[in-house]
Amino acid sequence: MEFPYVIDNFIEDPGAYREQALTMPFQSHHFPECSFHGISVQPLISLVPSRLAQMFPKFKPTLSFFRKSPKGQEEPHFIHTDVDMGDFSCILFLNPNVPKEDGTKFWIHKATGGIGNIFPHKMSEEGKTEDGWSMRKLIYAKFNRLIVFPSYYYHSRSIFNNWGEGDQARLTQVTFGLGDIS
Repeated sequence: MEFPYVIDNFIEDPGAYREQALTMPFQSHHFPECSFHGISVQPLISLVPSRLAQMFPKFKPTLSFFRKSPKGQEEPHFIHTDVDMGDFSCILFLNPNVPKEDGTKFWIHKATGGIGNIFPHKMSEEGKTEDGWSMRKLIYAKFNRLIVFPSYYYHSRSIFNNWGEGDQARLTQVTFGLGDIS
């Protein structure tokens, strides 16, 4: 199987799971270089990290959170890697009705031909826009679809300014981890 992995129907009863997620407190987390908004950190024994660890015994989840991203939410970056978060990134889409163009884009840096890098934040300035990049793949969002990919891949949300409001805003669960997905 080639990365990114796409696993549809990842969890049982995604509607109930989504409703439970929406009851969680969503907060901003501030770091010296940026702020992330709409985050609800989840225990590593919660459903998605546990299921990933069962499916991929050599993978150890290290961080998992729900992310609510309404239209216009300020974001610290666009095209980026998650290499400082672990070996693999996993995104579960939790909206039943998504705009047709929603999903995750994977990129090639035009000047270098690179599809990723192992140095955190190396291309942060260049990744603020699509200038200098070409899209190599788009995985469309679909309710209860999980995508898994190496954290060093250049990627972004597919809708620059996010979408929706309140409980209808873009909702994902992101899980990072170490080890091997095979």
